[in-house]
Amino acid sequence: MGRGASLAGRTALLLRAPERAARTVEALAARGARTVLCPLIDFELPADTTELDAGVRRLVSGGYDWIVLTSITTIRALKQRAGQLGLELTVPAATRLAAVGEASARAARTEGLRVDFVPADQSAVGLVAELSLTGGERVFLPQADIAAETLAAGLNERGASCDVVVAYRTVDSPAAPHRRLTAAVDVGQGTRPADAEVWEPARLAGDLDQIDAVLFTSPSIARAFASVAGTGLAGIAVAIGESTRAELENLGFARIVTSAEPTPASMADAWESALRHGPEH
Repeated sequence: MGRGASLAGRTALLLRAPERAARTVEALAARGARTVLCPLIDFELPADTTELDAGVRRLVSGGYDWIVLTSITTIRALKQRAGQLGLELTVPAATRLAAVGEASARAARTEGLRVDFVPADQSAVGLVAELSLTGGERVFLPQADIAAETLAAGLNERGASCDVVVAYRTVDSPAAPHRRLTAAVDVGQGTRPADAEVWEPARLAGDLDQIDAVLFTSPSIARAFASVAGTGLAGIAVAIGESTRAELENLGFARIVTSAEPTPASMADAWESALRHGPEH
């Protein structure tokens, strides 16, 4: 099983759909753990894509100095909408691309996009502080409908002119079929569905005693889980990063551990660490 089957006999709950879970399921299985899936949120294009379409067309025609990518889901949305417009998602040589973190950077490179900048502090705050700006740059900032204003406000304050566009909406699962994000971005985790048991959300409240750890991969997933199952989790809450950890704390979760990197292996490491030394909170 690898790693000495360090998580043998334990069960993790991953709040994702099977098509986005294969790498995590396999990483946990290599350490002996079983994974149950329960997709709570989904992603879809906005009902009105006028601003998104204008941004995509301006991007591929070289109308921006920078594009800032904040997530793999953003790349999926841009890829899908560009294809629907009959365009190839490209970033011209005169436009530089910044990614908030390495996960987004890897996904961009997989799609053939050149990545010019990733901040040392892989966060919105880090990107605002570290991005090289002289003032007056036009920045394309496609993001989720629920994204914080940190990036736009910070970059505008530094003299940039940001075109902030809703690239996708975060909705309860399942998304509307005609707007659902279906474009795949292969970042080394494959695009095949995971081989794991799938629960309906209604099972969460009654069957969480079967779960040893819940893997939270975004603040929005933390909120969705809390609304369905509450915050009195007996098992360990594994947060993929600092923003997710902060949201779990705000919601009132008590046993939290944070992965050092936004990867399945790092989340498994964090779970193992919590078992050896106890959670952070």
